Amino acid sequence: MNKKVSPALIYFFGAFGGFMFGYDIGIINGALPGIDATWHVSSWLEGCITSGLFVGAMIGASMMASLADLFGRRRMIMWSAIIFAIGAFGSAISTSTAFLICARVILGVAVGGASALVPMYMGEISPAETRGKLSGLNQLMITVGMLFSYGINFIFAHTFEGWRWMLGGAMVPAIVLLIGTFVLPESPRFLVRIGKKDLARQVLQTLRSKEEAESEYAEIINSKHTETGSLKDLFAKQALPAVIAGCGLTLLQQIQGANTIFYYSSQILSKVFGSSNGGTISTVGIGVVLVVATIVTLMVVDKFKRRTLFMTGSIGMGVSLLIVGLVYPAAQANHVWATWAVFFFICLYVVFYAYSWAATTWIVVGELFPSNIRGLATGIASAVNWFGNILVALFFPVLLETVGLSVIFFGFAAICVLGFLFAKYVLYETKGKSLEEIEKYLDDRSNGKVVGLQD
Repeated sequence: MNKKVSPALIYFFGAFGGFMFGYDIGIINGALPGIDATWHVSSWLEGCITSGLFVGAMIGASMMASLADLFGRRRMIMWSAIIFAIGAFGSAISTSTAFLICARVILGVAVGGASALVPMYMGEISPAETRGKLSGLNQLMITVGMLFSYGINFIFAHTFEGWRWMLGGAMVPAIVLLIGTFVLPESPRFLVRIGKKDLARQVLQTLRSKEEAESEYAEIINSKHTETGSLKDLFAKQALPAVIAGCGLTLLQQIQGANTIFYYSSQILSKVFGSSNGGTISTVGIGVVLVVATIVTLMVVDKFKRRTLFMTGSIGMGVSLLIVGLVYPAAQANHVWATWAVFFFICLYVVFYAYSWAATTWIVVGELFPSNIRGLATGIASAVNWFGNILVALFFPVLLETVGLSVIFFGFAAICVLGFLFAKYVLYETKGKSLEEIEKYLDDRSNGKVVGLQD
């Protein structure tokens, strides 16, 4: 382990997989109109092109996170970067919609892998008292990647087959991450599990003060679980509440309306503002709001309980979507006040989403699970996340044609109520606790020593 490497650089590259994730889920927003101009795709095929990424992501999330328990977090992040570059190149040179969908499935394997590996890795290398802030760097990278992709969309929007440059541009962050993996240390908790205890101590000494490193090292060594778990262990009395909480969080993150905005805002807002250019520019504005809100979130996330963030976020998101649904018909009728009201409340929704279900979900997913199943459970939770993504991406274009945007937003607002109830009655608190303390809570809960949720 090279002790001259700055911890800040390690945290930066540790979270950089989120940039790849964000770039590719945002870039399709601007690429779809160009793809349609090239091949004249139907709304159903448009949904297939968008959701092909997520089919691969389901595979990648479950597969790569499980492999990370065998081969290490760092090595699998490296492979994610390589696969990402291959998928991006294939997307750029596609000669048919079938070729493009296949390339996006390959790309999705890497995106899904990153979505599972980065929260797990950041959760394991971050100190308990600032884990929210450091783990939240992943979400900041996602939002920066999305904003960057919106800028690329704007630059190439009027270029002949500019969608090829949009999709192929994803090779750049993949190469950056690949280079960065040579800086990353392995997770100390994984190193202890495979018997490399001295190296684990060295990594901790790089990231912590000497006293903090020794204290955390002792806590890891004394942890109950040091072996890799199996599928059967997911259903053990100790682990099952964590698996339910993790999968519920990642599913609800996707089906409360956010990705409708992030994938299709250019189309939605072009109808509101009356031009495709207006839709593209306003989407960049939404990306700026998301990045700024995420930065503010990282500054304050460790001051609030995780469950409080989820519950207040769901309330704000639900109310914002309800108002958008009510006002949207007036915007379609070209009332200027309604046009700007739709844009304002979509931006307000993004603010509520940014500090709650966007940033905090991936922080908590990196904290919830016992160490012996962390890779496996994180992979499954991430796969569930991508399943929700598939539902939104595949069916939104069709629903938009059949029932209209107002009805869709009313439905998402109702799901936000479910998000509030889930955070209040199912999720347990993880703020400010070491991973080993969270694991002890699950042990005590399974043995009847504590009842209900942890406050």
